[in-house]
Amino acid sequence: MMRSIMYCFLLVSSQGLILAEDWPTYRHDNRRSGITSEDPTMPLKQSWVRLSPHQPMMAWSGPAKWDAYSGNKDLQSMRNFDPVFFVTVKGSSVYYGSSVDHGIHCIDLESGKEKWASFVTGAVRMPPTIDGDLCYFGSDDGFAYAASSNDGKIQWRHCPAEDKRLISSNGKLISLWPVRTGVLVQNGLAYFAASLVPWEPSYVCSVHKESGEPAYVSKHSNMTLQGSMLSSSKTLYAPQGRSVPLLFDLLSGKTIKSIANTGGTFCLLTEDDKLVAMPSSQKSSGNMIQIADPSGGSAMLQFAGADRLLISKEIAYIHQQGKLKSLNRVKYGLATNAIASNNKTIKSMTDRIGKIKEALKKANSSKDGQKITQLKSQVSEIEKSISQLKVLNIKSKNNLAKSYQWQIEAPAPYDLILAGNIIFMGAKDIVLGYDARTGKRLWSAKVKGKTYGLAFSGGKLIASTTLGHIYCFSGPSS
Repeated sequence: MMRSIMYCFLLVSSQGLILAEDWPTYRHDNRRSGITSEDPTMPLKQSWVRLSPHQPMMAWSGPAKWDAYSGNKDLQSMRNFDPVFFVTVKGSSVYYGSSVDHGIHCIDLESGKEKWASFVTGAVRMPPTIDGDLCYFGSDDGFAYAASSNDGKIQWRHCPAEDKRLISSNGKLISLWPVRTGVLVQNGLAYFAASLVPWEPSYVCSVHKESGEPAYVSKHSNMTLQGSMLSSSKTLYAPQGRSVPLLFDLLSGKTIKSIANTGGTFCLLTEDDKLVAMPSSQKSSGNMIQIADPSGGSAMLQFAGADRLLISKEIAYIHQQGKLKSLNRVKYGLATNAIASNNKTIKSMTDRIGKIKEALKKANSSKDGQKITQLKSQVSEIEKSISQLKVLNIKSKNNLAKSYQWQIEAPAPYDLILAGNIIFMGAKDIVLGYDARTGKRLWSAKVKGKTYGLAFSGGKLIASTTLGHIYCFSGPSS
């Protein structure tokens, strides 16, 4: 899927032909990068808006007061995966799923007018993935679907659970095995999971994208697979919300491992297969974003006070403590890990000095001159090493400061994407654009609601808010 992105050419006055890139799946690609190579023509202006009479009906309306299964109380919201009607774009069509009317909708990119709608029997919480002439989506009714991207006619559907039990949720009947991971398409196969609670089985599925015939259905226990899945060339990554993300073998569906110290449903996978995720603790105070190495080959980076993160190759764009920042994550990681390692060694050496001084007291009491000399020499050597490490820490802190390219005051974002050299930010009642090279604020426009969903395609920025509204902003030549 990620390598089969559709392209088209747009004629732009004074600039000749520019390449317009589709946004065919949630956050653009199967790594959920939120990055397109298409260059926006600034400034943008609103070209249309679809005002919804109903807000999205989220699967989990807020943080749980307590978790009976784990015995935890006062939890954070870590399953905020469907706060808006996220969109995908192919050519001149925009697609979104609805948790309100249980439909998938296709609207015209130029006018915002609806082309068609197709309805199923459960909420559609993630946007359809568009591949070829089909759009793929999952529903709370327990099925994954493929529909024609031209008219919405259902081509196939697949439900992995043999048990057809329904339960009440938010005033509706849903399957005990809803498909809340969306559908990921890669190498001719469509992947999804049907899962809800850890005391019931979960199903990880791979089906042939044209027919819906299963390649495999793997059954697992003690899982709560919810939120958009991600993939590399060989591995499927599945977030769980209040539990750690899980890795599955893409070819077999077998569990590989979990990723410790991470959680939530907001996840990105970098080009070098590092996973960006939220904290593992359900009761953590303050915001934090982490970069983990699933292979275990290097230490994990943590950004305290962070809201959202965007990574383009070596550069990370992060909102932290009221500022939008650009930093070289490789240099930042080397400096951070060096400081952490030095501090760990300093602590160990300091503890060692404490023990030596206890032994020195005993030597003084026994007036053992030779022992006293040896112990004082040891203390002196360790203190010298500590001083050298502190000097190295000063250098590492200077390198850490140099890893930042720029930082500016900015509102707290709910979404960040990168189009060409423009960072688009979705915030409360506003969307903004920044120059990714300098941090300069280039553009802003008012919207209503918190903007959790952004997509850029065909010269247009599409913003989805928590009120259910969908806005479209176009450049001068779009």
